[in-house]
Amino acid sequence: MTAQVSGEARFKRLLYFFPFQLLRLHVQRGYFLLLFWVVLFGFITESFATKFGIPHLFLAPEYRGEVGIWSFGILGFSLGGFIMAFNIYVYVRHSHRFPFLGTLNRPFFKFCVNNSIIPLAFVITYLYCSARFLMVSELKSEWDIAIDLLAFLGGNALFILIAFLYFLPTNKNIYKITGKTEEEMEELYSKKNGALRRSYRWYLGGRNRKKWRVETYLTHPFKVALARDSSHYDVNTLRQVFFQNHINASLFELLIVAVFVIVGAFQFNEYMVIPSAASACLVFTALIMVGSIMRSWLKEWTFPILLALLLIINHLSGRYDILNQANPAYGLDYSVEPVPYTIASIDSLNGDLLAVREDKSLQEGILNRWLSAERKRMGDPRYKPMMVFVNTSGGGLRSTLYTLQCLQHCDSLSGGTFFRNTRLIAGSSGGTIGAAYFRELYLRRDSLEPGIYHRSYLDKASNDILNRVMYTLATNDIFIRFRHRHLAGHRYVLDRAMTFEEQLNQNTDFVLNKRVSDYFDDVYAAQIPMMVLAPSIVNDGRRMLISSQPISYLCYEYPEVVEQLYLARENVEFNRMFSAHGSDQLLLTSALRMNSTFPYILPYASLPTEPPIEVMDAGLRDNFGTKVTAQYISTFQDWIEKNTRGILVLQVRDVEKHFEPTGGQASILQKLTNPIGSFYGNYFNDQDYNMDQLMRTLSRNVKVPIHQVPMEIMRYPDQNIALSWHLSALEKQRVLQSIEFPNNQASLERIVELLKD
Repeated sequence: MTAQVSGEARFKRLLYFFPFQLLRLHVQRGYFLLLFWVVLFGFITESFATKFGIPHLFLAPEYRGEVGIWSFGILGFSLGGFIMAFNIYVYVRHSHRFPFLGTLNRPFFKFCVNNSIIPLAFVITYLYCSARFLMVSELKSEWDIAIDLLAFLGGNALFILIAFLYFLPTNKNIYKITGKTEEEMEELYSKKNGALRRSYRWYLGGRNRKKWRVETYLTHPFKVALARDSSHYDVNTLRQVFFQNHINASLFELLIVAVFVIVGAFQFNEYMVIPSAASACLVFTALIMVGSIMRSWLKEWTFPILLALLLIINHLSGRYDILNQANPAYGLDYSVEPVPYTIASIDSLNGDLLAVREDKSLQEGILNRWLSAERKRMGDPRYKPMMVFVNTSGGGLRSTLYTLQCLQHCDSLSGGTFFRNTRLIAGSSGGTIGAAYFRELYLRRDSLEPGIYHRSYLDKASNDILNRVMYTLATNDIFIRFRHRHLAGHRYVLDRAMTFEEQLNQNTDFVLNKRVSDYFDDVYAAQIPMMVLAPSIVNDGRRMLISSQPISYLCYEYPEVVEQLYLARENVEFNRMFSAHGSDQLLLTSALRMNSTFPYILPYASLPTEPPIEVMDAGLRDNFGTKVTAQYISTFQDWIEKNTRGILVLQVRDVEKHFEPTGGQASILQKLTNPIGSFYGNYFNDQDYNMDQLMRTLSRNVKVPIHQVPMEIMRYPDQNIALSWHLSALEKQRVLQSIEFPNNQASLERIVELLKD
């Protein structure tokens, strides 16, 4: 007859249920691990980082250009690695608090089963959020969604199965592992074996820590059992079980970390470029496993030793490049002595009036050739064309795609007049990549099939770049980088900047695989417009101006004006500053990448100066290239007024300029963060206001009309289009649909009307 269990006993069995106790343990003592889970939950629920499109990378992973079973299977496999790292870390860190585990067969397996509340909640949440996203944003059918998510579960289960295939045969009690009886084990740890005994005690560290009460536990996912009382077992024997298990776990972690480093060697194999979300899981897994290994062996000394190591590495990284490998601009020769970067050297470089006159004369020759060709085309020696400037904003892949589409439409609808009359392109980030791509297509227009207005170029321009970048970050850049590649005749350290350029070249059929200087002749002949890139110098906020033509006139300030107005030298000409380093060998992709370097996603490019300087996204100073355009117009104002009937500035924007202000009752936390949040949130609005004032002043001084015409990506209240190097299917669709909106259609009509002869 089975004894009746009282209500109080049932309550205690529920209260002290092992999975619940582990969850309590995480909340009370597992902040390090919980942070990873909070971040992952935030991504898949689209609670944060939505502006940068990170949730989309998880909800619709992409592999080799497709969102399908392979991408979901790989993500599931990577998440399985993270889940096992989570279990191993908790087991190594806290298993001694639950001595009853030492009495069980396969204690680590049963520990994982009981430690599954958080992973299981995450997987269920992910399945729901991903299914909803795939249906709405990727426009997939219910059947396809079911297949994809089954692949995710299969990949997840596969890694966990592989891990258990390792642990099940090795995760036995100490008697089965050694083949010794209890008496023989006691003899092994007797005083005769003092060294082994001391090492064993050192490993166990905090053996007198508080034990947690457990009444019931899961023997497998669907069976509950009473926890066996372990108080009558020999304490040292139980600890020996944990000692052996921890050794096995540490060996498994070292193996995974080693494999993790090795696979990074295959980052240029397209089959190895896994989804960005999977790479993020790999990074989290590596961090947890390294933390677990250190915790296993260093115990209470982990944090002090880790802090000391970080301080030492930080100190040495300023002296030894191997610990802080700077990213180069590919094409430059870094073996040449660095050039001085001082106020005096900048003033000397920018103060060469003879060079300014030569460069202005060269540029006026280009303008004259363009004017002559237009007058010949019209058959009128007095004809005055409309001069066109393209200013395009940053915004990652959305700006690349939209800029290319806008240039295709403007040129097509104007019968080719638009780009033929374009004399200067300036801007930042993804916008300049799209403009550079169209410029190259335009240059090859007579040999291209299909023609330059074909939709296929939009598809190529919007292909993912982020997966390869994140994969390199995960498997290469977070470690000390020893691998090198030869590029443009020089040997450079391999990092995510190199893979960014490699992927950009692949996406565009390698038509951008040229040097910046390769465009000199075509620009000189007025066949294509000049492009000026202006990445921001991180060290002092100046701008590094890069172009195929000499442009000292964009950097020059008259000495009397400098003295009168107490001006600072804002611009530095790249070609002249680094002429001894082979500035004419700079790769176009490197110039575009420097102009598009968003923090953390891409490394800052370091230039060969003393002291060293780094450059980043041009949008830090001028998101649209308006300052370059205004300086150019001001420099050639006399020529423009004499030979053109006006100026058309196409401003390609990745967001709408005019929108209704938002507001409402702010919480206490919002009020505390508003000063910083307002600055960041309105940063580009502030740029707009400043650039509007600049153009207003310019239009008053120039005697021909200036028409600034916007083309904007429209806002969607239900979902933002990510500021990222990856776009979902719906995001691509929305970017391309923006041109159909009434405001943009009106802008196209206005452009065509202004360009009419």
